[in-house]
Amino acid sequence: MFNQTAQKVFDESIDRALALPPGDLVASEAELNYASGLVSYALFRSDITHEQAELMHMRVRAARQRRVALLIRQTAA
Repeated sequence: MFNQTAQKVFDESIDRALALPPGDLVASEAELNYASGLVSYALFRSDITHEQAELMHMRVRAARQRRVALLIRQTAA
């Protein structure tokens, strides 16, 4: 399992990515990639299981999909 500090950093990275304006693609991808890297490193170190890693990666993908939806909505308006 992630330690509390790593979990907090993971959560904050996703929150920061979601809080950015829809057009700020570089900053949001940087935050989401950082969160993904934390998950991959924890899996590599055997701190989390494959199932936990998959759930956390699903959370990152969901945040990315939300950002894409917001960007499409903004450009369509």
